[in-house]
Amino acid sequence: MVAWELQFASLSGAERARLEGFFHAVEGRLGSFTLLDPTENLLLWSGDLNAGVWTPGPQLAVMGGVTDPEGGTSATHLANTGAASQSITQTIEAPGWYCYCFSVYARSSATGRLTLFRSAGNDEQAKDCTVTSTWTRLMLTGAGQSTAESVVFGLRLAPGSSVDVCGLQAEAQPAPSAYRHTTSRNGVHSGARFDDDSLSMTSDGPEQHACTVRIVARVAS
Repeated sequence: MVAWELQFASLSGAERARLEGFFHAVEGRLGSFTLLDPTENLLLWSGDLNAGVWTPGPQLAVMGGVTDPEGGTSATHLANTGAASQSITQTIEAPGWYCYCFSVYARSSATGRLTLFRSAGNDEQAKDCTVTSTWTRLMLTGAGQSTAESVVFGLRLAPGSSVDVCGLQAEAQPAPSAYRHTTSRNGVHSGARFDDDSLSMTSDGPEQHACTVRIVARVAS
């Protein structure tokens, strides 16, 4: 079991109403919801692009054990061997309209291009980035417009191109933080619940409301 204690301060009347409305909608600790922890990596198996959670294109070669920026062998070599663009993706169960930051460290023996993209439903955001021989952190950030309940994060390579990548990370915030390696656990906590049956608010004046909320969730095995 994992728990969070969230302290809200200086809430406006509208913000207080939204929080109280959500609390009552899930009936306190009775109902469950999905919590995206902004301090965690939302991707699974972030350092193993051969893991089953990743879906590579049919003509994308994926080779692990490549030297990473720290001198280890956690990087992966991606090579598009086809005549059309190829991608590698991972889908997470999370709202398509939320703001995310997707980042990756990348390099290439020859200066080239790598596209980072995030899609939900028919909505896609993409960023075409330059990749050089120096390890560089690339990022795509922004909020989507889709009402879908799942989000796809991916890398797209042009025909004939290749790149080394490592440190893939998706975060529920607009800017990247330090990379956090994941395996079978990530920052998507489905089945989270409030740990109380009541929501106690205090008010220090107009548009100045505060409360402490405790949330719990089982840790996936």
